[in-house]
Amino acid sequence: MATKHINTNNLQNVSMNRNQDKLDITIDASCNWCYSDPDSVFGNPSTLLPCNTYYVSGPTTYGTLSAVNNGTVYFNAVNVDTECDPEGIIDTGHTITVTGN
Repeated sequence: MATKHINTNNLQNVSMNRNQDKLDITIDASCNWCYSDPDSVFGNPSTLLPCNTYYVSGPTTYGTLSAVNNGTVYFNAVNVDTECDPEGIIDTGHTITVTGN
């Protein structure tokens, strides 16, 4: 199994194979983290890192998370003084795409 990584200081789209890949999320600096999981990729309720403002003094990693359904999760991380929108209206949003058996 491979672990995929999201780092809030270098957001990129992530592709995962369900039942093979895991995910962790590193908050590199204080930020607002948000996501939208309309396909319940990480369960219902979702086990993904909760939408919130995170204050950290150094990189802090959360996870490892497993996807339970195929689908797409929209996520974003922005400065603490900026409204976070997972689909990127304020900043460019990103996706976690999960496929597989």
